[in-house]
Amino acid sequence: MQFDNLPDTPYLNIVLDIIRNGIKQGILKLKISENEGLKNQSLADTFNYLGTTNEKVWIGVGKENISKGKQAREDIYFYLNNDDHTRIFYVEGKRLPKHKTKTKEEYVTGINSFGNPSGGIERFKKGIHGDSRKIFNNGLIAYVENNSIEYWFEKVNGIIQQMYGRNEVLIGKGDFINEYLSLHQFDCESNSDNFRLHHFWVKLFE
Repeated sequence: MQFDNLPDTPYLNIVLDIIRNGIKQGILKLKISENEGLKNQSLADTFNYLGTTNEKVWIGVGKENISKGKQAREDIYFYLNNDDHTRIFYVEGKRLPKHKTKTKEEYVTGINSFGNPSGGIERFKKGIHGDSRKIFNNGLIAYVENNSIEYWFEKVNGIIQQMYGRNEVLIGKGDFINEYLSLHQFDCESNSDNFRLHHFWVKLFE
């Protein structure tokens, strides 16, 4: 699997550091009893503070990006302080397990109440989330609410392998605990190239 043959935004490492530090600072505010939207809002607020006070470059963070021509909204997005507020990175948050279930997930694939794709990885592959024309790095945050991270890692990778093949499974990033990387192929009209997903998994406690 090749991870080094895709174009990088010059801001990627800064964004990843904002996410890592934001999770460290904000994890105690995340509660299992809160819905996914509140969890995303809490982290987005922390990311935004870190990004807009960054000494290297100003990066704003917002919640629920609406893209022209799309119905689905990304949970969190990172943008530059320019006239266009250029989006540079999108993040989808997913609970593990899916709300009101014990073992189901929407991290990889799923169908929402309107009959539309709801899986986190699936939406990026289909170009529903992100910008498949020019952004080749995006992220997923898993809120692990029951069982262990190890349990969900095996389960999610099993589903990915079954749905998309071994080349798209998550692999660990050695320097960072509970952080993973995966390489995927777009499955949409605008692009058939590869893209990366950066995964951040957070174990929650009441």
